[in-house]
Amino acid sequence: MKCFHRIKPFAALLTAGLMMLMLLGAAPIQGDTGSTPPQETSAPAAGEVIEVNDVDSLLAAIRPGVTLELAAGDYDLAAAANYGKDTGNPYCHWTEASEKGYELQIVNVDGLTLRGAGMDETILLAQDRYACVLCFVGCRDLTLAQLTAGHSPEPGFCGGGVLRLDHCEQVTVEGCGLFGCGTIGVWATNCNGVTVNASRIYECSDSAVCADSCLNVQVLDCQIDHNGWKNEYAASALFQTYGGDGFTVSGCHIHDNIADLLLQCAYTGHAAFVSNQVAYNTLQSAFSLQERSATVDGCAFHGNYMNSWYAYGEETSSLPAQDQAGQELTEEALSAMEIRPIQLVGTEEIVLQEPTEVPLGGEIVVTTVDEFLAAIGPDRTIVLKGSNFSLADAADYGGAGGWYYRWEQTYDGPQLVIYGASNLEIRSEAKDPAATTLTATPRYADVICFQSCENLRVDGLTLGHTEGPSECSGAVLNFENCSSVLVSRCRLYGCGTIGVNAMTCRNLRVVSCEIYDCSISGVVLYTVSDAAFQNCSVHDVPSPMLCFYDTYGVAWNGTTLSEPHYDVTADGEAVPVELG
Repeated sequence: MKCFHRIKPFAALLTAGLMMLMLLGAAPIQGDTGSTPPQETSAPAAGEVIEVNDVDSLLAAIRPGVTLELAAGDYDLAAAANYGKDTGNPYCHWTEASEKGYELQIVNVDGLTLRGAGMDETILLAQDRYACVLCFVGCRDLTLAQLTAGHSPEPGFCGGGVLRLDHCEQVTVEGCGLFGCGTIGVWATNCNGVTVNASRIYECSDSAVCADSCLNVQVLDCQIDHNGWKNEYAASALFQTYGGDGFTVSGCHIHDNIADLLLQCAYTGHAAFVSNQVAYNTLQSAFSLQERSATVDGCAFHGNYMNSWYAYGEETSSLPAQDQAGQELTEEALSAMEIRPIQLVGTEEIVLQEPTEVPLGGEIVVTTVDEFLAAIGPDRTIVLKGSNFSLADAADYGGAGGWYYRWEQTYDGPQLVIYGASNLEIRSEAKDPAATTLTATPRYADVICFQSCENLRVDGLTLGHTEGPSECSGAVLNFENCSSVLVSRCRLYGCGTIGVNAMTCRNLRVVSCEIYDCSISGVVLYTVSDAAFQNCSVHDVPSPMLCFYDTYGVAWNGTTLSEPHYDVTADGEAVPVELG
């Protein structure tokens, strides 16, 4: 949960702990997938309006291109006849949230509208405290209107948010109530075009709106109140944004909240907090702005109790906010600010950068990290000409990204994720892999994470985190849902937990590579099929150096490996090890 700035260190430790459990031989945990996959059912015609009045009819009617009119009343998701089982609908399923309950996930639905009879008239409820009330994954053109959602029964400890959006586009939340018990009112990750308008977010324990690596998020004319009241601790930040571009809070009435921060921004371009009434809140500080500033203008602050306008700490201190004219705002200027309408300039919809045009299958030579990022795309070879490519030097570091790459926020900074770029090769012009180095600065970030790429090659490079030992949890090369991958003639070094980390991949080849100075293992494969390593050196890495889980078809220098853990000798041979 990247938006929880208070629990991020715990999340990182949890990740490391899970890794150690695997290294100790614990069996991987697999979720309950219910019964057999649901069968496709006949879908209503696009644009059809369907009236529903209970949970079962709601779940059965979820389809692309329909408007579901929800009658007034309570809709307890745990009362569904198929709760925790096969829904029979390919567009929604239950996923286990805790030992006691499940979360409803609505997936890959375009053009869906859920419209209630009015805020506080139609109420969607989740019983499990660790489940989000509504979770949408991979949806487009989604509208939620005139309804209320939250956890039931009334207040208690929660680990789940209210509305969860993951990889969604063009989402409108209009005239809705989102309440706690719930950690976050609206929690969006890797989304583009999310608008929350004329809604109320209240009594959530950690945040009203959180956006991770999102574009074009707007919170307009909303009431944000009494968040942080029903928790042992204050809310972390009422509004949080990490990475991405275009985050606006405008025309909102923000009152009677208890939180560490009013607005927390990190690596976010074009963030704006304008024309808001901020009254009677208890805050440690108003603003924490990291790496990039934010526009604050036309707001009225009165009756608030807080220690300081800007957050200051031993490791990081906030940048000053700026008014619309670009002038840095002192604490005196913020105190004297008056409410007025602000017409934001330069906040047009953020559009992802198209990759540099390259003839099909052609080469492009790059000499800077910005040129490298601009060149990322399918059906091409990117040749790095130069000695050092530091991702932290990128002009859009932590920003909007491009069609085939994005910045994904980790605990201490942005991580480069390259996704959907098939038939891509990244190689050095130099013959010696030590001559060209590509580095990442954040210790909790992978140097490069590849997702859903096919026919991928990385050749002749040195990759790692900036030199110097330090605690970290990021790998060097991480592959997720990739196939036909070749890593050749590379030097992969720590600070980094793992040299090559792969999950749910097929046909992985690692040839003539050196993996060293990693803190957990040299290679970790999880649910990988058909992997081969040839002429590789692994040294200065803890035992076991090679770890395989739910993985089959692994060969080392032509010899099939059948055990889960191996070390690599000085002469390059893999020998099995037993964990005590």
